[in-house]
Amino acid sequence: MNKPAKSPKWMTAEEAVAAIDDGMQIGFPHLSAEPRALTSALWQRAEALNEITVVSGMLLSGYKFLMGPVASKIRFKTWFMPGTLLRKTTGDVKAEYLPLTYAQIARYLNEVPMDVALVQVSPADENGYHSLGLTCTTSKPMIERAKLVIAQVNPNVPRTLGDSLVHSSQFDILVDAPEELLEYPSRDIEEIDDVIGCQVAELIPDGATLSFGVGGIPASAARALIKAGRKDLHFINTFTDPVMELIEAGCACEENPKGHIGDIFGTKALYEWVADNPAIELADALTTHTPEAFVKRKTVYSVNSALEVDLLGQVNAETIGNKQSGAMGGLVDFAVGGQVEGGQFILGLRSQTNSGKPRIVAKLDGDIVSLSRTFVETVVTEYGIAHLRNKSVYERAIALAAIAHPDDRAALLEVAESLR
Repeated sequence: MNKPAKSPKWMTAEEAVAAIDDGMQIGFPHLSAEPRALTSALWQRAEALNEITVVSGMLLSGYKFLMGPVASKIRFKTWFMPGTLLRKTTGDVKAEYLPLTYAQIARYLNEVPMDVALVQVSPADENGYHSLGLTCTTSKPMIERAKLVIAQVNPNVPRTLGDSLVHSSQFDILVDAPEELLEYPSRDIEEIDDVIGCQVAELIPDGATLSFGVGGIPASAARALIKAGRKDLHFINTFTDPVMELIEAGCACEENPKGHIGDIFGTKALYEWVADNPAIELADALTTHTPEAFVKRKTVYSVNSALEVDLLGQVNAETIGNKQSGAMGGLVDFAVGGQVEGGQFILGLRSQTNSGKPRIVAKLDGDIVSLSRTFVETVVTEYGIAHLRNKSVYERAIALAAIAHPDDRAALLEVAESLR
């Protein structure tokens, strides 16, 4: 939807959000792209209203606005439940979960009416174009769909390439508000994740199009790929510090761009690295996460995680104790992509939680199945790799039990025998 060009007005954050009224739906980008000067002003504005609806994803800034008195004024819809980051305080947070894959998030934001969009951009260039910097999947459709678009202009936002540029005429209000970008530092790699990550890396060939999630296992896999001297890799989905390190180590394809990325989040060093870097182009999830995109690329290898897998191969990536805690993210999208000839969907997880609860189980904890058994073909724990493709129900159960924690295997094998 092409909106008519206009001349934006400069205001303070408080003046800008004064236009927000009861019953409005407001959207803003997630992760490192959250425009905190605007969202802080929004929470203050909400105190004077009866109810507004807010739409966003994972918020690295936290969810205090859903824990205080203003929470009663805000209806929060999200595709990443607060429990993804704040599992211990999830019970105090009221949020409505949108059970969407990444591709569906892009479609949702292109279809759902939005009264106000709050976004964060770089200063304009000499031709009047701002860069969205760290996200394309969320900001771009919000700008195109919203009746009122308010942009926080932040000089710390890197000027990224690809589908990232927006002309100032597409904004109604501009707010000059410099602030440090939210960081998501890579976690220290623990020995158990290193074992899993090294096995995952063995599955990824030269020339693969690679999607990494976040956490110790993908970081370890990246390190193992560098050590193995893997070459000609291309990257899609999210862009984090380990992916930057793979490119810097010479593991990527020679031509640019080396990655088509929807979201960038990590350290300050990462944000400085992506600025004006032709190796990276922003692209939304309809370009990277759809069946059409996977067929075009053919060699998509994705490294994913989950909360638990049962002996049938069903995956739970969302609930703990039947309570919504996590989210699907790109899990289902990449499971579909793994069915395209030349690609592979890899599920890597520890055999037990930190408290000793098994992650390979006889029955899922709760009623939600995030991913059907049909799509689960490769599961990796610290005890090995279960190759499930072309196996019967019984054979799949035996293979999964074999990579469970030794303390859990006997009980799992007993259940597996009942499936013969």
